Amino acid sequence: MAIPIKIFDVTSKYERNMLDQFNRFQEYVESDIARMRRLHESNRLNPPEIMEFENPWWKFWRRTERIELEPTPLSETQFQALLANRRHIQKLQFACEGATEADMPFLPFLREYGYRKMVTEWNDQHFFMYRPVVEWNGATVELSHLIIGPSHLYLVEWLDGDRSIYHISKQKTWIHQPLKGENKRVVNPLIALTRTEEIIRQFLPSYDGVIQKVTVAPEGYFDHVPETRSTQFISRSDYESWLKQVNTRAPIVKAQQIRDVAKLLDATAQMPFRQFLDQ
Repeated sequence: MAIPIKIFDVTSKYERNMLDQFNRFQEYVESDIARMRRLHESNRLNPPEIMEFENPWWKFWRRTERIELEPTPLSETQFQALLANRRHIQKLQFACEGATEADMPFLPFLREYGYRKMVTEWNDQHFFMYRPVVEWNGATVELSHLIIGPSHLYLVEWLDGDRSIYHISKQKTWIHQPLKGENKRVVNPLIALTRTEEIIRQFLPSYDGVIQKVTVAPEGYFDHVPETRSTQFISRSDYESWLKQVNTRAPIVKAQQIRDVAKLLDATAQMPFRQFLDQ
């Protein structure tokens, strides 16, 4: 599960000190896993089962009797699923300072296709910014998704059509041809990627890694892919192999990666989480 560090312009804990907060998160996760493991082994994660019995009518002073039964223990698979859900919430609380578990149902981006892909399929050696908002030339600009790995910085636009065909062109819109139904127009994702690359190269002028623009359609296909291109087009046919390659080249978090993330965070806009919810 990749680590979200910035959601739109919401204030992030990582903006205080990237390295310090990253270390704090790692320590917190380790201690929480150990605590949850102890509770799991002592069968204290599930509430006890309560059974109620109706006594005979003449026992009017105690008509209902309650018996507390030993809870059913979680299987190891259920326990790992519980941990994964806790990790997701805890990661989000660092990316959105002030967020609580009770806020989760009110955050629509959690159900957005690109967010779910990034948070679940990219490994923990990647940090991602979900459509970060930056200060640029006196204005605020929303960028494409940023995924920062040890050696690659990916600028990503996601297309979620199921077995759809996207007809690439230089126009402001592309034709989106779904498996069923009529064709429709979608905004050309290369426009946002080009703008994002221009801004990122200004923020990281001496970046040593690879800045890669990527348009990803994990369940769809591309037509009219240009022979010479600066953008990768990842479709249904090559998504799994490409993602495996991406995760393989990111075995550890590097110090320079942390420093690059900190520079990007310094350029982002900040809005208190409660104010973000009230918009």
